[in-house]
Amino acid sequence: MWMSRTGVARGAAFLFFLACAAVRVQAADLRGIYVYSSDVAQISKGSANNVTTSLSVPGVDGIVLVIGWNAIEPAMGQYQWTTLDLWTHRAVTLGKKIDLTITAGSDTPSWLFQAAPSGAGAMPLAFTISPHGGATGVCDSETLAVPWDAAFLNRWDALLAAVAAHLKSDGTYNAVTLLRITGVNRTTDELRLPAETPQSTGLACVSDAVSTWQQAGFRPSLLLQAWDQITNSFLKSFPDKSFSVAIIPQNAFPAIGEDGSVIKGTSPDQNQPLLSLASHKLPARLIVQFNFLMPGEAASSTVIQAAQTLGTMAAFQTNNYFGSTGQGAACSEPVTNPTPCTDLTFLALLQTGIYPLGQGNALRAQYIEVFPANANAFPGDILAAHDELTIVPRRRAVHH
Repeated sequence: MWMSRTGVARGAAFLFFLACAAVRVQAADLRGIYVYSSDVAQISKGSANNVTTSLSVPGVDGIVLVIGWNAIEPAMGQYQWTTLDLWTHRAVTLGKKIDLTITAGSDTPSWLFQAAPSGAGAMPLAFTISPHGGATGVCDSETLAVPWDAAFLNRWDALLAAVAAHLKSDGTYNAVTLLRITGVNRTTDELRLPAETPQSTGLACVSDAVSTWQQAGFRPSLLLQAWDQITNSFLKSFPDKSFSVAIIPQNAFPAIGEDGSVIKGTSPDQNQPLLSLASHKLPARLIVQFNFLMPGEAASSTVIQAAQTLGTMAAFQTNNYFGSTGQGAACSEPVTNPTPCTDLTFLALLQTGIYPLGQGNALRAQYIEVFPANANAFPGDILAAHDELTIVPRRRAVHH
């Protein structure tokens, strides 16, 4: 493809900028136990109090500070910092690391889809999805932006720039240890898109996501292009930070091939191109994590493989089977009839993530994310896990 001299110069300048940023970055110590806040703009006062209490549990090192895009930018170009500031200041006061997580997906502001001048004119796609592949029987409606839509990408870039500028002016930028790479989301911070159908879930209330994406022109290459631009935006606004990406190992994206047809049989690993791209941009600064741990079940092989083949760091979040009650993790399957954890089983759950290949292997998780109820209920386990994460020598990746 032909490019003007100006375009070449700009591209070279951006690559030089990234190279310089990579040289001067000294990755922060990310290790420890982090409390997952859930969206601080939506949680109840009682839940907020539980988060605050859990941050004072000995062994808690940081907070995964989650806030929706719509809470930060309620109108296009107009930002509301009160909620974000409240929680960043609280974390700073308590001396905690911050993993800043700004969610898109169902937290995308409605103005993004409105016409100018009040909106950005992005294309909306409506879905009805079901958690856990329909196992819960619950159906949720949501409207998402098409990831490669230029209007979405431009506004997401502007959002990240505004957040970085505000954190610097507020004096809290340095307290942010890492950021979750978000933008391609559903109802959580995980890297995924609606991919289920009524047939795959057994639920008539679920929409046919594959058909919807086909009509929108989905191609794996378009998703990769969007991911490239999104990661560029994070790097541009936060050139000196580490980043995490929370993956869904299977069925994270619609099973559509590059020719636009439905893939029959087993789909290729659609996470791999995205993780490979990000790992090359962020050497020694990218954490791949899976938001699930269960005692007696092996840690995610996708996280392990990324560490072994891409040189990324590993991390995990406990399961959230009791999320609807605010009690966080369970310590048995199935999701429809889980068993509450005990001191013994919760520690086993944490250790499954700390030692993803067993205690005899050098690979260690950088951090484990827990929910406030579990941190408050099992303070001894939290402190023990903190010690196991932080006392052992730092290990970024294992290569074979």
